[in-house]
Order: sequence, then C-alpha cells, then structure tokens
Amino acid sequence: RELNGVGEHGNSFYGDTWSAKVSQTLYEYEQGLKTEELVGSGKYGMDDYPFREKDIDTRLRAVAQQMKMREIKKANREVYFVEQNGFDHHSENQVGDKFADANDALADFIEEMKRQGIWENVVIVMGSDFGRSITPNSGGGTDHAWGGNYFLIGGGVDGGKILGTYPEHLTDKSSQWILRGRLVPTTPWDSVWNGIANWMGVRGDTDLDYLLPNRFNFDRCAMFTDQDLFTDGQVPHSSCLQKDADGDGVSDDVDEC
Repeated sequence: RELNGVGEHGNSFYGDTWSAKVSQTLYEYEQGLKTEELVGSGKYGMDDYPFREKDIDTRLRAVAQQMKMREIKKANREVYFVEQNGFDHHSENQVGDKFADANDALADFIEEMKRQGIWENVVIVMGSDFGRSITPNSGGGTDHAWGGNYFLIGGGVDGGKILGTYPEHLTDKSSQWILRGRLVPTTPWDSVWNGIANWMGVRGDTDLDYLLPNRFNFDRCAMFTDQDLFTDGQVPHSSCLQKDADGDGVSDDVDEC
C-alpha cells in the first residue's frame, strides 16, 4: 500500500497482494544490504566458524550469521529453512555420504550456537518432502515412498526418545505396509509442529488451528506438546483431554473469559 498509495474500495485482492509482496521484497533487499555492510565491518564476524565447500555448510553458516545479528533485527523468534539436496537415489544409494555431510555441517553450526550462548534456545527439525522405500529397486537404489524417520535436536530438547509408533514388522506383514516397501506414517507432521509452536509461545486451540490448519483432522491426543519435546516445556500432554480455545488452561465448558 505504501508503494502504490492508499488502497481504495474496489481494489482487487490480487493487486493488494502484489503491492504488499513488492514492498516486502524491497524492504528485505534493503535489510540485506545493511546486513552485508555490518558483516563487512567485522563487528559480527565469525572467525571461529570454518568455511567448507558443501552447500549445507554454507547455508547453515549464513543462518548462524543472521542469528548473530538478531538484536539489530529486534527479533525474539525466527524461523529459517535450510535445504540439503541430492537424496533422490533411484539408481545408487549414497545416503551415507549425505548423512556425513549433514553431520559435519550440523556440528559446526551447533558449536557456533554455543559460542553465541543461544543453543538452549535453538531447535533444529529435520524433515523430507517424502520418505523412501525400505526395499531396494532393481538399480540398487530406493524409490519414492511415504513414511520415514526424522529427528529433532536442540539444547533444550528432551532427547534420547523415539516418539510415534514404530511398525511391528518391516515387511508386508505390517498393517502400515503398502505396495513395495512403502509405509503409511503413524505420526502427522502437525503433531511435531504443535509441540514446537507451544515452545515458541503459541497457546490455545484457536491459534494452533490457525497455525496448523490440518491439525483438526487428527486425534487431539496425537498432538505432541512442548512438554513432550523440551525440558522446559509448559503445556502438559494431558491438556489434549479438554478443549481450550484461548490456551488459559481452563476448559471451554467452564471458561468465563
């Protein structure tokens, strides 16, 4: 709106959206230039963070650099997306090499978070757009599947646990088995993000349903809370037993607010 003037009655949703996105892009570009200038000044340098050649290393290093300047951005909560490509191994299974690259990159990133004194306030969620078949194909690789295993790490994570339901059999005897080596997931992604959202301060069914629009499709008690995932979690898993729109801990049936 600032770019194109004040909107008028009858303006299209498309036009308003375009204007907002262009304004946002210009603002982020200007912020990027300021960030680059600050990094060049040496004030927010990371001399102890090693430079490596893999994409996953440079991407996590860039995130760490942004996080170091969080006070300038006046951000108390941030979410970053980092991608590691090259897992589509239909003809040859090289997942071990990719895991080794990820391990090295994460080790460097975690050490930097500890140097910045914020590791206890950081969580890393590993995910994939789809799983892989657990049986190989004729080319020695694997094919697209559905369910898979993912991890959550962070200084405040209550780790050392496997959450969700592990298949009783990893063969066609399993009720989760479909087609060739593909397993139906037992835990929705909404469950993981529900607990992380709690940890980041989101409370109450109204806000959680807005943040996770597919959440209502699953059993309420299938949703993890921050107490399931973090050592300092405040929302007990038993909260799933009552509907609480505003997140004040009082059931909607008796809430007078």
